[in-house]
Amino acid sequence: MQSFFRAVYIDNHTHLHGIIDKKDNNLQVFAIDSTDLIGVDSISAIIEAGHQCTLGLHPRNIQELDFDEFRDIVESHADSLLAIGECGLDTFVSIDKQEQITAFKMQAYLAEELEKPLIIHCVRSYSEIIRLHREIQPKKPWIIHGFNRNRDIAESLLEQGIILSIGNELMKEDHPLSSFVSHMKEIPFLLETDGKDIEIEQIYQRCAILLGLDIAQLKKRIAKHFKQIYGTN
Repeated sequence: MQSFFRAVYIDNHTHLHGIIDKKDNNLQVFAIDSTDLIGVDSISAIIEAGHQCTLGLHPRNIQELDFDEFRDIVESHADSLLAIGECGLDTFVSIDKQEQITAFKMQAYLAEELEKPLIIHCVRSYSEIIRLHREIQPKKPWIIHGFNRNRDIAESLLEQGIILSIGNELMKEDHPLSSFVSHMKEIPFLLETDGKDIEIEQIYQRCAILLGLDIAQLKKRIAKHFKQIYGTN
């Protein structure tokens, strides 16, 4: 298993788009929303294909499912889940902020109960996420997926012990993350596509250049981070 992880490209956050392919050199982590019945029904196929999945309730969907229903769905698939999420806070969603916070906290505490990391969707709510992390004091990691903000916000999250999962923003030379990632050589982080029209290999290649590593070295480093964060063997 250890050599397998070191040899693959790990896409920490993607979404279902039709057929689930087994890829010998690619490990995908599919984010499934509990309101997506097709996605939930695909969990066993994802695992059989050698990939991983997470299950959560996105802030835009929190009114579509009550928490008891959500808990039942999660608990019935708990053994197959890498983490809980994505859940989070989003200022662009029309649902009341306090309702979003309530739904987020319920998922955060459920993740602790199940001893799973938490995958977070955050839009312009980073100070609130940091406040909630201080309040809840989770024992399991919190991972901000698709992080795309500036260095100051990145440093605030990292100081709190929150993990960053970074995507195609690294492909933009003028994006603040392109220069900041070079300061993360010893800090655990992950890479992802978020299901966008880009291959995880491209993000690895760009990240390797920014870090001054070759691809094999970066694969080994991300694999180490992945196992450290998720507790995989």
